[in-house]
Amino acid sequence: MERILYVSVRAPVASFRRPLDHNYQRTLPMPPPTTLMGIAGAALGLSDRELWAESSLLAHAKVAVWMDTEPARARDMWTLLKIKGGRMERSPYFRELLFFVRYTLLYGGEETLLQKLEQALHNPVYPLSLGREDELLLVEDAALEDASKGEPRFRGTVLPGDIRQMRTRLPNLRPGIRFEPPVVEMLPLGFTVDARGLRQPKRSTALSFLPLELELEVEEPKLPALQCRGRNFVWMNS
Repeated sequence: MERILYVSVRAPVASFRRPLDHNYQRTLPMPPPTTLMGIAGAALGLSDRELWAESSLLAHAKVAVWMDTEPARARDMWTLLKIKGGRMERSPYFRELLFFVRYTLLYGGEETLLQKLEQALHNPVYPLSLGREDELLLVEDAALEDASKGEPRFRGTVLPGDIRQMRTRLPNLRPGIRFEPPVVEMLPLGFTVDARGLRQPKRSTALSFLPLELELEVEEPKLPALQCRGRNFVWMNS
């Protein structure tokens, strides 16, 4: 049994740009670990430098996420004005957006930290967002829960590691389901902030984003699964 903080959120619009995309910016289906840490830091009122410092209040916090509904998707075209050779040029790019998202965010760590974070999420110091600053989220529920030992059956969540290199099976494959393939991406688990305030990624690791409708049972490696409210999950950054 492990004490965790369960946080239910929703937002009308969200986007989580994949790191190497430029002109066509695809979105991850769920927030990456640095976004979850950013939400906690904003709720607690931590500056960017305080959040990513070695001595940060959240330095040993664990994070996980699952999606509660399949979001709608759309592409948005933007036009940037660039100065090139002393002249203005228009540069179009596309950005994928998710609509009407519902996620459950999960935080682990010392219980005193989880209690403080629970209070902060009910009354955050800074606005909370999913992705860009203007993509605000609404916290519907935040409560301490007990997570029990789970089963290695996952859907609509993020696993540490590359799912393509895991031995898996499909225990509940049924006709009529629709899903997109899992997304595997190398993503940082944190940042360092230099003297100029610029962030550099650190501890990049492979993460696998699983679709909601497709349940996968991971046979190897043995993942330390936890279960809360009937859903299995694994900490992304522990």
